[in-house]
Amino acid sequence: MNHLSGSSNELWSAVQGMLGDAARAPHLTRQAATLLTGNGELGPVSWIFVCLALMVMAALSAAALVHRLLAGERRRLAQMPIARPTVAILHGLEGLIVDLLPLAAYLLGCGILYNLLFSQHGLIFIGTDVFQGLTNAFVQSSTIGWASYIILSQPFAAERPNLRLMPLDDGEARQARRMLARIIAAAMAPWVLAESLYYLWFGDGLPHLIIITSTIVVGIMCLRALRRVRPALRGFARYWHSLAVLSVFGLGITWILGVLLQPLPPFDKVLGTLLVLVVMPAFENMLALMLRKLKQRLLRGNGTDRMIFVPGDEGEPLQPVAQPAEPHAAAGLEQVIDAFAEVLYSAASWLFLLIAGAILARVWSLDFMRVLGAREARTFIGILFDAGIALLIGWYVWRLFETGLAVALGREDGGTHSRASTVQPLLRSIGMIVIAAVALMWSLSALGFNIAPLLASAGVVGIAVGFGAQTLVKDLFSGAFLLIEDAFRIGDYIEAGPAKGTVEKITFRTVALRHQNGPLHFVPYGSLGSVRNNSRDWVIDKFEIPLAIEVDSETVRRIVKQIGLDMLEAEDIASLIMAPLKAKLYRIQPGAKIFRCKIQTPPGKQFEIRSEAYRRIEQAFAEANIAFANNISSSIVVQTPVEDPLSVAQRGGSGAVSVASPPPM
Repeated sequence: MNHLSGSSNELWSAVQGMLGDAARAPHLTRQAATLLTGNGELGPVSWIFVCLALMVMAALSAAALVHRLLAGERRRLAQMPIARPTVAILHGLEGLIVDLLPLAAYLLGCGILYNLLFSQHGLIFIGTDVFQGLTNAFVQSSTIGWASYIILSQPFAAERPNLRLMPLDDGEARQARRMLARIIAAAMAPWVLAESLYYLWFGDGLPHLIIITSTIVVGIMCLRALRRVRPALRGFARYWHSLAVLSVFGLGITWILGVLLQPLPPFDKVLGTLLVLVVMPAFENMLALMLRKLKQRLLRGNGTDRMIFVPGDEGEPLQPVAQPAEPHAAAGLEQVIDAFAEVLYSAASWLFLLIAGAILARVWSLDFMRVLGAREARTFIGILFDAGIALLIGWYVWRLFETGLAVALGREDGGTHSRASTVQPLLRSIGMIVIAAVALMWSLSALGFNIAPLLASAGVVGIAVGFGAQTLVKDLFSGAFLLIEDAFRIGDYIEAGPAKGTVEKITFRTVALRHQNGPLHFVPYGSLGSVRNNSRDWVIDKFEIPLAIEVDSETVRRIVKQIGLDMLEAEDIASLIMAPLKAKLYRIQPGAKIFRCKIQTPPGKQFEIRSEAYRRIEQAFAEANIAFANNISSSIVVQTPVEDPLSVAQRGGSGAVSVASPPPM
């Protein structure tokens, strides 16, 4: 309290001294004119300022000439395509150099003209010490103001939209640049005036009063400008806006206190804050560009085709064939990649905001360690801060795990039943439990709780479960390996263990199979054994057609082949046929020729295609007068158990019995 009272008294004394000194400034005008003109030897004051204005105008003309000569280079930079973050950085630096070259020409022109006209061997006059200080202050201040405008306008890039760091259109970027120009002009003009008055020996009071007044005006202008651009900002730019508003108030108060209480204003704090505020939009743009490239790489790496093996010609082994990915699977993958990129963007934004806040706190000489406390003596606020950081990290680890898992599973072959819908819910639950437990333990430890008993209890429970529930452990491990190896997915029709059916639900220990007749079987993973999956890639449906013994086999083959070609041209079923219908003579038996037909379809579509094939075959055979076989004879061979040869010989029988079908009625 005593320290606060002493600081308040010191501040009030500084304000009173500034106002008193400013009140005496008008009486020092004649003294200032005498010092500037060398007691009238250089001429009237107006002549001095005319010469100074002519020098500045000549230097500005040189800068305008350089600016005109660089017009083609500026157009080239505005049309340059940006493909990679490194390219954007290089072209951004090149654009900054191009914009700074006219300023360099101005500064060089001022230096040459000053030495030519007003130095020891000046052509017009030899400036006094006050004139030299005034001229140097004006040139330096105008150069700093111009350079600040160029650097701070780079995020807007009104003339180079391809290098723009802020999410603004061309009109909004030009408006933001104009507001920036007005703010810098409102800041630098009073500063030049105050510095000139200081060099003319008007005292400290009036320059300080001008600087403080301009600080308040500039702060109000900055807040109004930030309020206007806020509706156009999205995402990380909103965080930048909040930090910029806070910086306006912080810099304003720090600057005013520095002017009143310190020998020099806090230039380091201003430059450090402006540097952070300029780097933040550049970081956001680079982050957005890198995430865009990451999304393109993930989509491109997914590919549109996957390799499957299909039957070749008769007698040939399976042949590899590229199968296109389903369009809806690609669209779903793009959505999960967007969600993953959004989480990365948010996490990186929070990380950079914490870093920027720490840098600004150091720039503004704010000792947060005193508020948070040392590592061994954490304050209550420090404890809450540590727990909050632990929960924040846990949340983003969970979100990255969740979206990253969706991307990893979505990039695999999807088909009708995607693997993501099968494995993701299970892995998502496991990941959520593990990450939540770790984050909770971390936060409890940060709050001062002893988590050692909890960890010991968890270890004991794990050992007890491992020894006492071996069947459960077997089911869990078997299920984990079956799912990792992608043996089946939700929606697949499988035959495994004692049951068969469509996979309807997957839990930690069991798989639910819906039989085609309706019953729902819950089978533990440990009981599945060998799994036969009937829903992967393709199926070959084979069926037999018995025809009369006198039909021509080649004619039948050609008719069936033509039916297969016609089915490929039918719009309603062509997409369901992977290989056309074919037929061949399979066997000959008394009274009939048996032809076997086959067709390749996606899994589950063979029944529909078989019905259509039967309909077309029946119609085509009727038109070609090809009759189906009637009264087909068949024989059944029954193998008796193996007996002693002697017994068989004594009985006079053989080891097989042939039963013929009865004659037709």
